[in-house]
Amino acid sequence: MREGRIFSYLLLSLFFTANLFFWFYSKDIIKQWPNVSQAPLKSHATMMTLGDKQLAYRSYAIMLQNLGNIDGRDISLKEYNYLNLRDWFFLEDSLDPVSDAVPMMAAYYYGAVQDDDKQDKVLDYLAVIGSRPEGEKWRWLGHAVYLARHEQDNSDRALELAYLLAENKSPKLADWAKQMPAFILQSQGKTELAYNIMLNILVSNVDTLHPNEINYMKDYICHTLLKDLPHITPPPFCE
Repeated sequence: MREGRIFSYLLLSLFFTANLFFWFYSKDIIKQWPNVSQAPLKSHATMMTLGDKQLAYRSYAIMLQNLGNIDGRDISLKEYNYLNLRDWFFLEDSLDPVSDAVPMMAAYYYGAVQDDDKQDKVLDYLAVIGSRPEGEKWRWLGHAVYLARHEQDNSDRALELAYLLAENKSPKLADWAKQMPAFILQSQGKTELAYNIMLNILVSNVDTLHPNEINYMKDYICHTLLKDLPHITPPPFCE
């Protein structure tokens, strides 16, 4: 009986000592974040959900929402692999092209990264999504213009996106979205091009524009654009 008790104590001491050594060995070991994994092929994306696209879309969206949050540590967006992220965005789009959950996440969360190369990957995605005429997808392209113009200070990319925005065929496209190329051209010093765009929009849509919008456009043409174009004869509404 006594020998059995001694054996138990020895065994307990052995386990305690082993646990102590393991703690000292592992106390400084921190789980490493593997970064953003590669997106699966579209043909394989719904395998884990037995072909249910909506369940797969929601599962991946939750995963994208919580990437980088490990062991109570938040990983900086600058450390993310945005090439893989862009693939995930387009994969989600293939599963549900109607939902705005992932476009909103891409625009307002991942689009906040302070790195132009990485942010460009988000703009690539928003340019495709925002070019569609369905619903109000054009708003994501409008946000892409904002990121390029004000976050990246890249007026050339902003102008390229602004032209895409203005060409959107959505019946819900806002008047300011159609005018966006003019605003950027004017900021680039290409005032005459901006003037021609604004005047053409005003003349072509005067019967459908809201009176407040008409007054704004007239004021912008007469008092902002034409002051830098002394060689152009002002239209009658500027007199």
